[in-house]
Amino acid sequence: MPRHAEPGVRVREVTLRRRGLTLVEGLSFDLSPGEVLGIAGPSGCGKTTLLRTIAGLNSPDAGRVEIPAGHPTMVFQEPRLLPWRTARENVSLALGRASGERADYWLEVVGLADAMDLYPDQMSGGMRQRVSLARAMASSPALLLVDEPLTGLDPALAADLRNTFLSVIADANLPTLWVSHDSRELDAISTRRLCLDGPPGTWAVHDRA
Repeated sequence: MPRHAEPGVRVREVTLRRRGLTLVEGLSFDLSPGEVLGIAGPSGCGKTTLLRTIAGLNSPDAGRVEIPAGHPTMVFQEPRLLPWRTARENVSLALGRASGERADYWLEVVGLADAMDLYPDQMSGGMRQRVSLARAMASSPALLLVDEPLTGLDPALAADLRNTFLSVIADANLPTLWVSHDSRELDAISTRRLCLDGPPGTWAVHDRA
């Protein structure tokens, strides 16, 4: 599969408010191809709201998000697979021509070559998240948004799945935003970290030590 040319994302002066509270105010950053920006902060500080805004699912109260090379895609904490469809069918669902070929390719990439015809209830939690990642990548995104995909997995399985994500991100040279409550997870996967404090909307971006 071809590498992405110049995906990138530019966030400029983004402000997010919910229920009268300012979660994020004046947020600005750039994300380069292949870079992983970890997003940390306490519950309710706006991490998922920010991801949804960058994904285009919410509108910012101020500011703008620019994704010059195409569209974003999001991997949620829950895989959100259709239970009556196989792994291959879940990945193929939103694709057009040659959907089967693309689905097979990405399922092989994430290590599910032998599980393409399984249904979600026949898979482990880690396998379902791999299907979710394959589905996201099959759409050829310019930006990957990841919302705590390792939550609830045992440490060995989480580490294995994290390595799969990292391999896919590196091979595609894909800019990625990764939300997690786990500081060690962010240390392992991110090149920089965005720390959100919640109301009154303060934030900071730190390079990895």
